[in-house]
Amino acid sequence: MKGDAVRQELSTPTGVAITVNLASKVVDSFPQFSLDRIGYGAGSKELREIANVLRLLVGKSSMASHSHDAVVVLETNLDDVTGEVVGHAAERIMAAGARDVSITPVFMKKNRPGHLISVITDEGKVEEMAGILMEETGTLGVREIPVRRHIALRTTKRVLVDFKGKRLPVSVKSSLDEKGKVLGEKIEYEDRKRLAAQTGMSVREIGRLVRTRRATR
Repeated sequence: MKGDAVRQELSTPTGVAITVNLASKVVDSFPQFSLDRIGYGAGSKELREIANVLRLLVGKSSMASHSHDAVVVLETNLDDVTGEVVGHAAERIMAAGARDVSITPVFMKKNRPGHLISVITDEGKVEEMAGILMEETGTLGVREIPVRRHIALRTTKRVLVDFKGKRLPVSVKSSLDEKGKVLGEKIEYEDRKRLAAQTGMSVREIGRLVRTRRATR
């Protein structure tokens, strides 16, 4: 097991074995549920980055069709930088751990064409992300907007797909309803890009092939 702040083993083999047998599925966010109790356990290893504490939440599912979380949207308007500068800023922000970055063309004062950069990030990374925006683009101000999100229940699985006589692994992200039924699936882009480079096929062709072969299994 690993976390964002710590690059070392965070569980014993026994702990992992217990977790695997207790959990029926893994999701990227908390489902909506009524909390009954919270338990904490402290580990013996001293970590500089975070407290070595395990938290367990016990409750009853509310059978909601999705979960919720809170993020922050950072925005700034630019009309005096090149596309290369904007693109490099977006790359640095994503590499630093932003949830998402989008760039929208806009018209600004005196009808000057410009860019609106929007960054979705966790609250703990706001200062870092705003600093990167100001450093890379020279902007004089960054807007900070707290946002509450509705998130579809989802899970990611590594599956093997028959491809040109070989069984190759791909990551498939699935959205689920409150009963665990799969509503939709998407093959991760990095896997499609990797297979496209290996075979000479387009990313779109790889996506269609994997979806078709998954559906016929």
